[in-house]
Amino acid sequence: MTPVLAAIHGIAILGFFIAAGVHWISRRLEIRSCSRLAAALVAVYAVGYIAQSLGVEGPWPLVVPWLIGVMSHVVVMWQSVWIWPYLFLSVALLSVDILWKFLLTAVGLSCCMAAGVAAFPLLRPDLGARENFVRPSPFAPVAFSLLLAATWSAYSVLLFNLTSPELTDLSRQSDIGDSTAIAMLGVSVVALGEELVYRLGIQNYIARVFGWWDRRYWLAILLSATLWSLGYVGTLEPDWVKLAQVFPAGLALGWLARKHGIEACILAHVVFNVAALKMAEAGILGFG
Repeated sequence: MTPVLAAIHGIAILGFFIAAGVHWISRRLEIRSCSRLAAALVAVYAVGYIAQSLGVEGPWPLVVPWLIGVMSHVVVMWQSVWIWPYLFLSVALLSVDILWKFLLTAVGLSCCMAAGVAAFPLLRPDLGARENFVRPSPFAPVAFSLLLAATWSAYSVLLFNLTSPELTDLSRQSDIGDSTAIAMLGVSVVALGEELVYRLGIQNYIARVFGWWDRRYWLAILLSATLWSLGYVGTLEPDWVKLAQVFPAGLALGWLARKHGIEACILAHVVFNVAALKMAEAGILGFG
């Protein structure tokens, strides 16, 4: 069952990748403001991903210590002939990852803008906001984000302790860093990337294609949450436990995106991922 679900997820993701590329190419001149914001957001993701992958600590990976760390890695790799195929493959995969995140982010922003919806009501209310739009107070988005993260954390603890799932080999091989700082950076980058792709990109693209900006928007939330959940197939044994953990969260994040913007989703997801990391290290989740 797991290979089938993974195949469905992969085919769907490829389809959205192609559709987003066609959409962006055909409208790239009209949505330049969306593309600029998408490029900035994906650049943050890329820098965080590279810093985490290289195992370089520090809260500001663009400062001199980070550059020195990168150069030291390059010097070490230069001395090894065998590293070049691996390096080429890593750069190629990262390039594809960045490209598809950029396309879905830009397309998601353009879909929101066309519908008169501000995807980033705190950072960029001018993208999609209607004329009478008033920049909201950050209190409600932050409060709902923290509430969602806390509820998700408590639910995960209860679910995992009742079912006692086991990490699969795939999960054990997904090393996100040897130190707490690197691990926290890694899970934060994952949260940012997933929210840009699933809640901003796929969810709003579905709503645009089917015209679900009215009360039927919950269907777009349902589909994006389902697709996001399928991406976690093969991470826990049994599979249904992981699906039971993330699917309700996907619905809640989808609602949060619609109600309070993508900033709130990113905050909730980052806070949960960091909390889950600490709980796993402490053994609260039943595995580590």
